[in-house]
Amino acid sequence: MITFIAPLWVGILVGFIIGAAAEAWGIGNPETLIRLAKWEDRLFVDCILLGVAIATPIMYGLYAAGVGFHWSPKALYLIGVGLGGLLFGVGLAISGYFPGSTWMALGEGRRDAIYAIFGGLVGAAAWTALFQTPAGQWLVSTLNFGSQVIGASHPAGKEYLVPWSGLTPIDLFGISLVYAAILFTIAYFLPRYKGGQRSCLRSTLRGQGLSDFERAKRLDTAMYLTYGGLPYDDKSIAKKLNEYWAVESNVTKFYMVSIGGIVGLTVVAEMFMHQIFGESTTYSWMAGHIFLPDFKYSQIVFKGIGWEPFSDIGTLLGSFFAAIFLTRRFTAFRKNIPPSWLKRFGDNETIRALGSFGGTALMMFGARMANGCASGHILSGLLQMSLSGWEFLIAVVIGMLVTARIVYGER
Repeated sequence: MITFIAPLWVGILVGFIIGAAAEAWGIGNPETLIRLAKWEDRLFVDCILLGVAIATPIMYGLYAAGVGFHWSPKALYLIGVGLGGLLFGVGLAISGYFPGSTWMALGEGRRDAIYAIFGGLVGAAAWTALFQTPAGQWLVSTLNFGSQVIGASHPAGKEYLVPWSGLTPIDLFGISLVYAAILFTIAYFLPRYKGGQRSCLRSTLRGQGLSDFERAKRLDTAMYLTYGGLPYDDKSIAKKLNEYWAVESNVTKFYMVSIGGIVGLTVVAEMFMHQIFGESTTYSWMAGHIFLPDFKYSQIVFKGIGWEPFSDIGTLLGSFFAAIFLTRRFTAFRKNIPPSWLKRFGDNETIRALGSFGGTALMMFGARMANGCASGHILSGLLQMSLSGWEFLIAVVIGMLVTARIVYGER
């Protein structure tokens, strides 16, 4: 088995790549994720589908060829993962943040990211306190089926898979090809923009052009992505990124496929280097050191922490680099309230700060309850064909859609 263990500081480089790529996507802007929760802009979904579909067969193919990976699918404890996913979705819809996107937003110079980070620490501390109670233990132990991927089990604490009876690594590679085809099919039928006339893949295959509705959506998206940012000229890379590539409704264009592939393959490289891609663990690590160093959950996190703090630093730096030199979206911590929030609650910054703080606290509490977030459960989890990742994703979608309908009042 071919293996390699990278030093922890390499996490900064990995985080830098992911942070810069995701900032170019627009994930650091809370409006992007609020629109996802409202199901108005499915860019994140389409790009994750493409990234996972590209990377999963590559990883399982290498595994079948004898390459070792740090397999890390999360345990499938049905109640805790499901409830945690619901809370994550509720908090996401309110705040507009994932754990990782808080660092991206800070790199973009977004003021409400500061409130979100403090909220994340409170949410992580709350789960640390609950974990060692009977209620916390019940959530993580009831209906716990261990770590499972499609076609194999993952022994606790180990870095290899045990294929289900009768299957081999070659069979898992075949399953991954079918899995990737299914994800591509979903992307085929899913338009980026709600109400769009074409889907991301069909537009390319059928040669369809932009509708007036999609042109309006592209303009609107470019406006909120660049609002409050730095100026750029007509011949700059920022103009292409903000007004053409990042707003493109056809994610099979070179830019979108490249970003999806870069993120997916970076996670594969990270697992090859025997590390895990996750963002929310850093919050528990910080909350443990600051508030609750002697609590049982803090001790578990201290013992198991890898390069997550380093990769979060890299995410912050990568986003900052992209926001200054590529997209020019750096807002220098000026007042900048997401348009969806502004339309519903007005421009009162205190109310937005409470929403950012409280929503992120709830989101982080759910992430730690489920033992993963958009990075550990959704991106790297789906890439590994993790069953808990799919349960978490479904719960997140339900939580965010219902909450967005209630909070923003749009149908």
